[in-house]
Amino acid sequence: MRLSEDFICRHICGETLLMPVGEKTKEFNGIFTLSETGAFLIDAVMNGADEQAAAKGLASEFEIGEETALQDTREFLDQLIGYGILLREPRE
Repeated sequence: MRLSEDFICRHICGETLLMPVGEKTKEFNGIFTLSETGAFLIDAVMNGADEQAAAKGLASEFEIGEETALQDTREFLDQLIGYGILLREPRE
């Protein structure tokens, strides 16, 4: 899984932002501001973690059950895939 080339991720003043670039700005007129858990997950994915590893890290970092973390991780990542922000294939 990887971040689409149509988006950039920036950490600014304690906020994690996903912003469209290029032609994608015509489709998305705005910026996605991530929660603390969303930022954790996007950073994990951008650093090469798969869904399982990201969920395990989430469970550990935020002291939640692994089953809950896996379900929440799947829902979040599926939403980002649906928006075209994340792509399932790895970076070449």
